[in-house]
Amino acid sequence: MEFPPFPGFRSQAFSFLKDLKEHNDRDWFNERKSVFEDELKWPMQCLVVDASRRFASEGIELTGDPKKSLFRIYRDTRFSKNKAPYKTHVAAVLSESGSTKEQGGVYIHVEPRNCFAASGFWDPDSKHLGQIRTRIAQNPGAFLELADHFESLGIPLTQRSEGLKRMPRGFEDYTDSEIADYLKWKSFIVVRSFTQKQLSTPDFTDEIVRFARDIKPLASL
Repeated sequence: MEFPPFPGFRSQAFSFLKDLKEHNDRDWFNERKSVFEDELKWPMQCLVVDASRRFASEGIELTGDPKKSLFRIYRDTRFSKNKAPYKTHVAAVLSESGSTKEQGGVYIHVEPRNCFAASGFWDPDSKHLGQIRTRIAQNPGAFLELADHFESLGIPLTQRSEGLKRMPRGFEDYTDSEIADYLKWKSFIVVRSFTQKQLSTPDFTDEIVRFARDIKPLASL
């Protein structure tokens, strides 16, 4: 199926998500499923495909797929006390293969008054986290330059979660170093916020391409 350029999210998209937060049940959703598909799923698919085309033309090694790059709106409630069946946001990922299971790509989050793009490594497994910490310890100067770079772009490197209280095993010698706090982190994320107005125009694809360019240095982690 051919997807046109991203048209922008209309106001109906944000109204739907706002109402879903108040009426999070299957009957309400099923009666309005066509609104979800027309106002949220379809534009997000267009955005993913549109951005992928732009990435390819600019040599950015990320891609998206209209089928596998979008997160499902349905929540997994099996192990949660919150049994609400639906998420109250929509999201997608542009990654090396287009899968949502990969990290280091561009995550797009659409939610009333909470729209953003993010990238980095969110709670990576212990092996990957150990590799990141080792690279930081081996070249602290380069890492601190990277942190300064993202700060200058207005997307400071953050962990967005609680880190370790003590130095991780094997890194005790860095307790009094400039990188000590970073070695305790369990995630490394950059985030750029956007307004609903920005998401309402086709120009938002440009913002995603710009963000993808800006986060390229994260690949060094």
